[in-house]
Amino acid sequence: MENEKTFTENDSLEVISKMIKTAQQNFKDDSFYYIFWGWMVFIAAIANYILLMTSYSSPTITWAILMPLGGIISGVYSYRHERGQKVTTYTDEIMKYVVIAFLGSLFTTLLMMSKLGTATYPIVLLIYAIWLFVSGGAIKFKPLVIGGIINWIAAVVCFYVNYEQQLLVISLAVLTGYIIPGHMLKARYQKMQTGK
Repeated sequence: MENEKTFTENDSLEVISKMIKTAQQNFKDDSFYYIFWGWMVFIAAIANYILLMTSYSSPTITWAILMPLGGIISGVYSYRHERGQKVTTYTDEIMKYVVIAFLGSLFTTLLMMSKLGTATYPIVLLIYAIWLFVSGGAIKFKPLVIGGIINWIAAVVCFYVNYEQQLLVISLAVLTGYIIPGHMLKARYQKMQTGK
């Protein structure tokens, strides 16, 4: 009877240990998406702005190249991650639905660009804001929540500036909302791994 109790306690500790490791791994995996997509959007927006300023005939070509490429890279990364993940947490389940809602809203907005005109980027920033705010809250990471608030403010600013200026606002919004918090999230994960 005593051996049964010891086995159960050890088993419980092992399960808890696995859950902690899974949570730590999720921090690393989450940071990839924020850093990767932050840089993709930042580069596309800045390149779009430069091409506009130099009167290039197809200034939006950077979006047409980088966004599908980013989707492929992200999909491959996500597939590999899902295959290697043995334990799924409640937060993982919630985040799946959040990601689906985020992507559905984003794609719908981008498909309607011709109808939305210069309101497209402000609406995209509103969608970014919701994604950052909710995901930051779900994983209890304040820099992402703050990034969401910054993107809400940036969305309002974008409604009052021209298209060219919107590209600069988007760049600043993803830098402060995605890239910096993403690197902070990665650093947090590494700190948890080393235990320092």
